[in-house]
Amino acid sequence: MTGRERAPAVTIADLYDRISPAVEDAMIATLKMFSRTVPAPRADPHYGLDRSPGSDLRVMERMTAHGDYRKYVFVLDAGSGLGGVARWLTLTYGCRVLMLDVLPRPLATARRLAERAHVAARIHAVAASFDAIPVRDGFFTQIWSVQALHHAEDRRRALDELFRVLRPGSPLALHEIVRCSDDVPIIGGPWRHGTEAEYLDLLAASGFAMIEPADVTADRTVPSAVTRSVEEAFLRLLDERAPAEAAAWRQTTERIRTIEMATQTAEYRAVQFFARRPSI
Repeated sequence: MTGRERAPAVTIADLYDRISPAVEDAMIATLKMFSRTVPAPRADPHYGLDRSPGSDLRVMERMTAHGDYRKYVFVLDAGSGLGGVARWLTLTYGCRVLMLDVLPRPLATARRLAERAHVAARIHAVAASFDAIPVRDGFFTQIWSVQALHHAEDRRRALDELFRVLRPGSPLALHEIVRCSDDVPIIGGPWRHGTEAEYLDLLAASGFAMIEPADVTADRTVPSAVTRSVEEAFLRLLDERAPAEAAAWRQTTERIRTIEMATQTAEYRAVQFFARRPSI
């Protein structure tokens, strides 16, 4: 590669659109195998394999502290991926959840995993972006998003749209990795980490009130030994069934982990943002 040539830009699809029939079947087969000998927690039936590293149970428990999560609420999980967070909300609190993600294929797998967890009747999915959510105004009683808004190309527009679809008086909860200052360079591509000040300003500009940040950097955890064992078993099985897809999965996973390691330095913090859409 010459000095004038640039590596192809990484996209959201490059990172997360890794699901194929072979990958999905290997994932389900691994989960079935483990469930025979290692019972999964009731609210985490897939051993964390269906959640991003930022969506650990401690993070999610803290995010529910500023809202009334129960059977009759309707939550938007913005940037849901494989739906591990949505299933945790339903299994823990009985919520109805709409999974929103720009990629259709992970959502299809998320629906299959919801069926496996016996919560498909309470979890729905729609493929759409943050800035064009196909529901009416004030549709949701709660909105929640875990490490997804840093992928939004226009964060202000995304927050405007989240404000629009949230019922007046209802809460928003975000968990994001933020740069400690504007002096920290943005990684680029789909990684557009903002600063805490930027999020606070944009939330206010979008109309949210009662905005409260909480630094949860110290709460970040590494995957459990069980989760790592499930991941390793899944990759071994995928190697046997579809070597080329296993290699592609490893390559993408390594790319994501490289970014995760970069954002665990002193230049970044984990912050949760809580806010409400005013009642009037």
